[in-house]
Amino acid sequence: MTVLGRRTEQKTILAGTVVMLALGGAGPATAQINARDVPVATQPQQRFSRGQDVQPVFDGWSRRDDGGYTFHFGYLNRNYAERPHVPIGEANFFSPGEPDRGQPTYFYPRLNRYQFEVVVPASFPRDAELVWELTTHGSTQHAYGWLQAEWEIDVNTITSNNGTAFGRGVDEMYGNGWPSVSVEASRSSVRVGEPVTLTARVTDDDLPSPVDEPDPDATARRRDPTLVPPDDAPKIPDNIPQYTRPAPTRNHISVRWLVYRGGADATFEPYGYQKWEDGMPGDGWTSATIESTVTFDEPGTYVLRAFASDAMLIAHGNVTITVTE
Repeated sequence: MTVLGRRTEQKTILAGTVVMLALGGAGPATAQINARDVPVATQPQQRFSRGQDVQPVFDGWSRRDDGGYTFHFGYLNRNYAERPHVPIGEANFFSPGEPDRGQPTYFYPRLNRYQFEVVVPASFPRDAELVWELTTHGSTQHAYGWLQAEWEIDVNTITSNNGTAFGRGVDEMYGNGWPSVSVEASRSSVRVGEPVTLTARVTDDDLPSPVDEPDPDATARRRDPTLVPPDDAPKIPDNIPQYTRPAPTRNHISVRWLVYRGGADATFEPYGYQKWEDGMPGDGWTSATIESTVTFDEPGTYVLRAFASDAMLIAHGNVTITVTE
């Protein structure tokens, strides 16, 4: 298969996602860590706070009612702390065609699935590829979107990968409609340190139905004794901070804000997914209005994205805020 007259690079299928392996370091010695410098036995457990690249990921394609297709993309930031900013341009672009397809320019740690979609027409060739190229720390990686049959996904795939089924049945999964979200900011221009109120208005059908919340006093799942290290086992030296990506709530509508495009992080209050609660507008299942606040430490133009969950499926909406000194 060729892209613009060249043969595509070898792809590797990993857990249902197509990624390009990035074991070797292509950048300076202070950036990418060459796998040959890390003992083979510890490579799978090796963690890095910063200095690693970001791997764009093709999460699969789905069919549209108009006959076209939706390509789903995410990314793997191999760092546990560093959040690279890669503006749209020669280090962050799509090809062929329009280089800006709505991809992020600010990358949170670790694996982030289904961050944006690219719609292609029904006439998109079955053997054509839409390529997202991303360069960080001197390492260039690609994600290849194309209509291979094995990569067709649906709500079952998405909820499984996002961990948002929460034990609900298949009939409910396929009967549930996507939520709709509209977002706004109290100010479109603000100075550093001044708070802005963010409002997300979410509407949805009457699915999914409620499920039991986890019992905090329940006995933890038993682990195979061979996987439990002895009490006197030496600890592997590791000063890398752990990062856990916020997850939607299993009941009621919830909303999470993040920096989607911009040169630095922002402070959101509350952090992570904010759940609808009694006293907020709406009923929490078919409608909800949820407010958050954001402050910025650095000037610039920021695109903030709200991820709105109905407790199973996730939609998103954007606002743009200009921050001055």
